[in-house]
Amino acid sequence: MATPQTQGTKQAAPAPDSLSPPEAAIKRTRRFVLNSLAVKKMGYHFQIPAIIAKMQMKTDQPFNAGMALGMMHYYIVPLISTHLENAVEFRNRVPEALIWATGFVEAIDGCIANLRLMDGCSEKFPNDITVDRKSRRLRRKYMERYTYLVEDAYKDHVREQLCDVFQSWNQEQTQLFNKGVDKALSGIQWVVYPKENVVLNAGEDGWAIWLRGKCEELGMLEARAGRKVLAEV
Repeated sequence: MATPQTQGTKQAAPAPDSLSPPEAAIKRTRRFVLNSLAVKKMGYHFQIPAIIAKMQMKTDQPFNAGMALGMMHYYIVPLISTHLENAVEFRNRVPEALIWATGFVEAIDGCIANLRLMDGCSEKFPNDITVDRKSRRLRRKYMERYTYLVEDAYKDHVREQLCDVFQSWNQEQTQLFNKGVDKALSGIQWVVYPKENVVLNAGEDGWAIWLRGKCEELGMLEARAGRKVLAEV
């Protein structure tokens, strides 16, 4: 497995009454907007070139492309969680469902490791069962912070690299793509999906949240017309 790209910075000496490194980092995050630009400023550029190349070859398979991108998105949270349970040099094992996704897990590990080094969190976080409520709360805050940053870096990269592919699809292909993403993220399959591409239009919302909102709106229209709302899975 490839070694993630990490880049640390020299930590300033703490003041006598300063917070611990994890607490100080949490406080710092409140002073700037957390987005993929923050990841780049921290010295890490999220890249998955082999996967992007594969997706560019699936232009005639929008549903499968959506499933693939949605599946990678789905695994970001468990990969982050496992990484935090170990020291910063830890490397996640590639899940069986992502064996095809060359370089994805390595890219996630590299991104997390870089963030942890920047925050001074190179040691593993204690197990929730063995620590007090304050420590558990601190781990949850870090989990939320890293999830936001890594997911946003992934979504931005996909949007930038595959924008031309998404814009080349007609409405039916876009609906199939959205259906594939939803299948991977939620397991739910609606009868009607939005004609706008979730990757290009979700904005700050998560893909699953955006799809659920749009599909619920369309589902209400289908229900009023006496048609089925959910497809048989």
